[in-house]
Amino acid sequence: MTRNKDETRQRILDAALEELVQQGFGGFGINTIARRAGCDKKLIYRYFDGLDGLIAEMGTAAAEGLEQALAPHLAPPPETYADLMQRLALALFDHLSDDALYRQIKLMEVTAPAAVTEGFRKARGLALRNWMACARGDLEPPEGLDVAALNASLVATVEGLTILGPAGMDIRDAATRARLRSALMAIIAAAYRNAPA
Repeated sequence: MTRNKDETRQRILDAALEELVQQGFGGFGINTIARRAGCDKKLIYRYFDGLDGLIAEMGTAAAEGLEQALAPHLAPPPETYADLMQRLALALFDHLSDDALYRQIKLMEVTAPAAVTEGFRKARGLALRNWMACARGDLEPPEGLDVAALNASLVATVEGLTILGPAGMDIRDAATRARLRSALMAIIAAAYRNAPA
């Protein structure tokens, strides 16, 4: 019985993830997901306590994907704080450029009520904090910088480039991605390496 329950629960989660990636948040709902999963919508309420619980579970899945994408960028340890932030920005840029689910959930954050996407924000924040704690080691940020604001701005820049796309630039084009990666490195060099004394 548990195996059947687990399989059905996973089928519903997979259907919801596929629906979001393929159709976006516009028509995203219980009936659509149930149809895609080939099950009664009552099961979504039983296994996830409704749409909000299912979205929270989807957010957790996306955050786990982020953790897996960032993990290979922990070694070798960065030599400077600027190197650390460059590594994070480029790994995040590559992941967001390639992961349609993560992009759709980020778009959902902008359009859905905050309570609906709170689980994703928490899971994503935890994944980023854990990576930073492991990668940072004993590195200290440059003195004179508000690194919390600077780091948040850097992450928002990466998300904006990959999710909204820069005007007139196709992020799916390899040459465009290389240009944007280069621009990110220049921003990081200016912001973190040239810190005020």
